[in-house]
Amino acid sequence: MGKTFLEITEIKEVEAIIARIATEVAGTRAKTGTYVEKVRVAEALGRVVATDIFSALNVPPFDRATMDGFAVVASDTFYADEDNPSRLIIRGYISAGEFSSHAVESGYCTSIATGAPLPRGANAVVQLENTSEFTEVVEGEEKKKVKVYKPVAPAENIMLAGSDIKQGERIVRSGTTLMPRETGVLAACGINEVLVHKKPTVALISTGNELVAPGEDLEPAKIYDVNAQTLSDSVRDSGCTPIFLGIAHDSLEEISEKLKKSLEIGPDVIITSGGTSAGVGDLLPRMIGELGEILVHGVDIKPGKPFIFGTLQGKPIFGLPGNPTSALITFNLFVAPLLRTISGIPAQNHGERVKKKSIKAKAAVRIFSEPGRNEYVLVNLVPVRERGKETFLAYPLLTGSGAITTLSKADGYLFMAKGKEITEEGEIVDVELLTEIPNRYDRA
Repeated sequence: MGKTFLEITEIKEVEAIIARIATEVAGTRAKTGTYVEKVRVAEALGRVVATDIFSALNVPPFDRATMDGFAVVASDTFYADEDNPSRLIIRGYISAGEFSSHAVESGYCTSIATGAPLPRGANAVVQLENTSEFTEVVEGEEKKKVKVYKPVAPAENIMLAGSDIKQGERIVRSGTTLMPRETGVLAACGINEVLVHKKPTVALISTGNELVAPGEDLEPAKIYDVNAQTLSDSVRDSGCTPIFLGIAHDSLEEISEKLKKSLEIGPDVIITSGGTSAGVGDLLPRMIGELGEILVHGVDIKPGKPFIFGTLQGKPIFGLPGNPTSALITFNLFVAPLLRTISGIPAQNHGERVKKKSIKAKAAVRIFSEPGRNEYVLVNLVPVRERGKETFLAYPLLTGSGAITTLSKADGYLFMAKGKEITEEGEIVDVELLTEIPNRYDRA
């Protein structure tokens, strides 16, 4: 059955256990070949690339003009100036998307648009602003000509073929999360499909007699299920696909049924919320112990002490506390690193927490921690200006079993390690962000 609730596990040991299981699951996915799939680039935003991607062509694929003007032989302009301009005969016009079969010879030029391919023979482009057109009769025939008032060097105002991306060059590294800049590069290279890590699936179960799904009538003594939504979105944010299996009441039959159903659909990971502590109604540890193995039951943090981690027929299963604040913090600390590892998102070294974006802030008031506990204190950040520079004040938020609004008010949390029971007012602290950096009016 593994660990019991009385065996409170140190946070570092919990992280090491989860990292080991994450590596095993990721390795199994890789061996079975089920961890990759081909998707269209148009639908690949946010997906993690499974292999290095190389360009099959040069970008640009031809020498192209970067200015409107005239494609010339550069040596024809070397001595041009305002008083003694070079005079060249204009032969044709090339617009973007067109190709000219006519070559440019010394004494001639071709009018050209930005982005158009450079004609044969030309090796530079004179900017339109440095020229003026005129007509002149040559051997009884009227010719269009241009005066060039400024010399150009070879390759001036030209983007050479392959100067942006060369054929065979690696354009996206394996493990990269595709963002607009990467999808743009893929499009520039004519790539329409890409191999990405297949999103792992995560079965979610809420437990508790008091829970009602949002949208249903709220009867006396009932509360709406918050965790189903917050955890589903957290799973998505970790590169996985959530599958919510509904609410299980506090009975062995219902909890067993939900766990067995989760195994039938074959998810990569199972997450439950609620029913994890040592109370009479907390049946989840018993069922996990019967169907699988509990590796952790109880961790030395606040909030989140009754956290559970184990395996169910080889699949990782997390039992998160029912308190929405505790559920979210334990998800960020323990679940997200595993999900990011198996989904292929570049993670930290195994055993380390996933580093979320953090900022420095000042404690707005004296903050207290429970003696002998590692505590994560939720804070609200308020931007202020001090000596002309912007900084943030961190205000602790009151929490408790009913503090649902804490989730919406919290910008992040600070860690107070065991033995540090007081953070003094004005002390600089590291705040791990749960949201974007706030942009509110000064409250100080």
